[in-house]
Amino acid sequence: MKKSAAAGLLPVGMTDVLPPFASNEADAVEKILGFFENYAYQRVTPPLAEFEETLFCQQNDDLRNQTFRLIDPLSGKMMGIRADMTAQIGRIALTRLSDEPRPLRLAYSGHVLRLNGTQLNPARQILQVGAELVGADVAQADAEVVLLALGALKRIGIENVSIDLNLPTLFPALCRAYAFDREDTAALADFVNQKDFSAARKFLDGMGEKGKSALPVFDVLCSAYGDCDRVTALLSAVDLPDEARAECRRLAQVAEVLKNSGVAVKITADALENRGFEYHCGIAFTLYDADTFVELGRGGRYIASVTGKSGEPAVGVTLLMTEILSVLKIPAAQKRVYVPVGTPFSETEKLRGYAVVCGLSNDAKGEARRLSCDFIYSDGVVRPL
Repeated sequence: MKKSAAAGLLPVGMTDVLPPFASNEADAVEKILGFFENYAYQRVTPPLAEFEETLFCQQNDDLRNQTFRLIDPLSGKMMGIRADMTAQIGRIALTRLSDEPRPLRLAYSGHVLRLNGTQLNPARQILQVGAELVGADVAQADAEVVLLALGALKRIGIENVSIDLNLPTLFPALCRAYAFDREDTAALADFVNQKDFSAARKFLDGMGEKGKSALPVFDVLCSAYGDCDRVTALLSAVDLPDEARAECRRLAQVAEVLKNSGVAVKITADALENRGFEYHCGIAFTLYDADTFVELGRGGRYIASVTGKSGEPAVGVTLLMTEILSVLKIPAAQKRVYVPVGTPFSETEKLRGYAVVCGLSNDAKGEARRLSCDFIYSDGVVRPL
């Protein structure tokens, strides 16, 4: 390997964001946060690292296992570099902003760092932009955050988006209602998460009377995916335990608010999907680009919590900027105008709409061409190069 190549080598999953992509990324983030602010979501900026006891307060085991750890040389305490920002926003809401009126609306952006990427996304440093609504547990709040995300994506030029609504709490609620033990629940969850419903049915059938009593309900739920109206109709017709029925009513309520919002969007649902939603305690959702099926963001309902304080109901969304930028059209580059050496800087201020390149060489035209300029400023006039 050449020495210059070795000097530029980065760890697996880490990348430099180069022109023009860095500018496009910053522009998209600013537009999204500006849109959030238009709906009273105030910006907050949490630190990159925190003590473990606060950072892990509400994170699931997957995120704990994805967290870089280090010892703080000042306190000697163990710290973690955030693998997700949701828990940090919850901490801010329950501590620094505990006296603010509810519901509290917050927005954020920042990078997170993870030990490992995934097969679909090998990146370990990820830029997140999101919004959290803390202190309201109603269907309108769930729908507001979904609509907020749709509006933000439209603001940056992504309009053909579909929503997949999920009930990550439905499966655990059913297992509790049928008194399945932890081992049986975990085994059944593996089949359900893999969408191997045939194996799930065989497993239930082999559990004896307890499993067989649950089969009719699971048979219906295994087909409860696809068009949201169809799914809600199926769920309303099946004989569910009280806790599970309450979750299904909430799904129908959120879907109804979305349909009546005046926003044209395709809505699907999957009653048994809960992968990646382990810490959610109600409705969850995923946003997809309808043309490419790229996942653009996800969110849902959870309990914002911090040690020593009562938790608060919350709902939020995280937009995935790498995926979003992959489907965005790259805007045309700004035309560059070369300003020769000796031109008063005050004159450059009137060259708005151009990228101004200040000359550093007496060979004005040569330098202008070398720096890919389109125009040259001469005698108070912008001329083609």
